[in-house]
Amino acid sequence: MSKVVYINFYEPINADTVNNLVRFVTDVVNHHQPDELYFLIASSGGSVDAGFYLHNYLKSLQGKVKITMHNTASIDSIANVIFIAGDQRYATPGATFLFHGVTWSFVNNVLNRTQLKEIVSSITNMETSIAETIAAKTKLTKEELTTFFNEGESKHADFALEKGIIDEIKMPSIPKDAIHLAVPPVPPTQH
Repeated sequence: MSKVVYINFYEPINADTVNNLVRFVTDVVNHHQPDELYFLIASSGGSVDAGFYLHNYLKSLQGKVKITMHNTASIDSIANVIFIAGDQRYATPGATFLFHGVTWSFVNNVLNRTQLKEIVSSITNMETSIAETIAAKTKLTKEELTTFFNEGESKHADFALEKGIIDEIKMPSIPKDAIHLAVPPVPPTQH
């Protein structure tokens, strides 16, 4: 019988939450030596770099442990790239997936033409990477994803099933004797 560890993760995607999750998962894998990590996940998205880092970390575990993702509410933005890292993927009835383009924050910066071109180039490359990553694991095309990015499209679980984002629509079921853990909050920053 395979050993499954269930993990709750409901956080935005940023360097702190991703580093915290990577430390947590590494400890879980080393301590419990599971055959499968079953993520009950919902996220509003966030940092593209942090999202790809987590995606690649989860993919690196696949020779060692099976990764299952279960959307328990909404997977938004870069969280779609993390979600797609699962070997198996599920969504609860009513769960959604939001696709939108990459945004960039400016905080009182004075930028020249070259810097603006660099930002546009970065945004374009990020959106291309997101589209290619999702298209490689689903029935969605890069062109469809680009349209969703431009329109800010939220899709329901039935669409996700039709397009191969998920394998099944179902409620999660955690066995009585299962190991069920919640990712602890990010420790406060020390000053």
